[in-house]
Amino acid sequence: MGKEKDYRIIIAIPAKDRYQLEVLPYIFDNFSYERAQEVDENIIQTIQSLSHNPFRGRKEKYLEEEKEEFRFILYKETKHFEIKVIYFIDFEKEIVFITDLFPTKMDVTKMRDYNKK
Repeated sequence: MGKEKDYRIIIAIPAKDRYQLEVLPYIFDNFSYERAQEVDENIIQTIQSLSHNPFRGRKEKYLEEEKEEFRFILYKETKHFEIKVIYFIDFEKEIVFITDLFPTKMDVTKMRDYNKK
């Protein structure tokens, strides 16, 4: 069996901003410091796992009208803390573009704002 392609991961600035300004503060406010560091590392590992298998995510129904085929994988820590890692794949360049790290408790209209080109 041949080696599978590894896709490069690029995280868009709006996704980084949401993560640093909304997600990380929530994690550190609601978990112990040690647990928050672990959750942060688990989210990063989840994102990195897309380099080996970007096709495993489901299509994001709230972004069906966009030019790209957006997909997501769900990172679930507790029933009150879930993050959708939203991305699309550039097959020619073998890149996975992470466009949002979307807390599932948010209004879905905010998802469209972050993922429009």
